[in-house]
Amino acid sequence: MSNALGDAAHRETPVRRGVIGVVEHGGLLLMIRRAEGVPKGGAWCFPGGHVEPGERPGQAVVRELREELGIDVAPTDRVGAVHVLDSRHVLAIWRVNHLDGEIQPAPEEVAEVAWMTPRDIRSLTNGLPSNDRVLTLLGF
Repeated sequence: MSNALGDAAHRETPVRRGVIGVVEHGGLLLMIRRAEGVPKGGAWCFPGGHVEPGERPGQAVVRELREELGIDVAPTDRVGAVHVLDSRHVLAIWRVNHLDGEIQPAPEEVAEVAWMTPRDIRSLTNGLPSNDRVLTLLGF
């Protein structure tokens, strides 16, 4: 049953835009485990983050991967977007090429990094629900 007041409040809440950067190497995908001090801490997900005001999504994915992982990337293909369950977040998914830099996670945001197969990602017990939708959009 719908609650008119709740529905109106939900519609008025602005959509929060974000990005996901998919880094592939030899059939493996780069995943991060979120640091404990951030939302959904301890969960495994693809690297990414929010689009800042005035920023284009392609610029945001470059900035976010530099901030989180210390690497320079170039977006090559926007493969789609996912809506985060129970929120107003919409995340644009970008395939990116790793151009330069050794992966050095920012400890305030990233607890751990790992290269995983799509099967590994789907079998995670502490992965974000959006991971499966991202893999489907990527064709895995």
